[in-house]
Amino acid sequence: MATRSPERAGRSRISGPERRDRILQAAVACFASRGFSGTTTREVAERAGITEAGLYRHFESKEVLYAAIIDAKMQAPDLLADLAGPAERGDDRALLAGLAQAILERGRADPDFVRILFFSALEGHELADPFFEARTRRLRDFLARYIARRVDEGAFRDVDPLLAASAFIGMVVDHVNVAVVFGREELRRRSPHELAEGLVDLFLSGVQRGR
Repeated sequence: MATRSPERAGRSRISGPERRDRILQAAVACFASRGFSGTTTREVAERAGITEAGLYRHFESKEVLYAAIIDAKMQAPDLLADLAGPAERGDDRALLAGLAQAILERGRADPDFVRILFFSALEGHELADPFFEARTRRLRDFLARYIARRVDEGAFRDVDPLLAASAFIGMVVDHVNVAVVFGREELRRRSPHELAEGLVDLFLSGVQRGR
């Protein structure tokens, strides 16, 4: 007696959008484990429980599938929206702690995407550029402009704003990478709030005048 393929068996139960989401979830897991270059569409299809031909009905290539993942992640709320208030008030601690805690929480909530971005950087994959431009660069430039303003106001020492912004974000992202990519549990035992406050203390001790 002939058996039906996993895709055909579930066709009556799974809608097109649901199947597309299942493929994306499978692709995230595969790309996070082996990177873009090390992942094949056949592996993604097998993980999603469909045929490779079924995958191509939703995504015409591995590049299109990868781009869909990046696009989906860019739909997440922008961190800058929550930082506008503290920035306007000149509340250094609230702005920096809010930024750090949000990055740490997102890293813990979505470790697979952290690994995908790590692989993308190592592979020099151009499909990660839109995410960097839309999120990472905008965040760094926003913080650099804030630091430059605080230098002009006399609240911060005469530091290089872009270098200082990169240093602060680098401290935070390093914790995410060490905890997620390298799996260091000692960092995961501390809450994002506790880690954020500690990092802000270190940063402000170096840039604020009178400290």
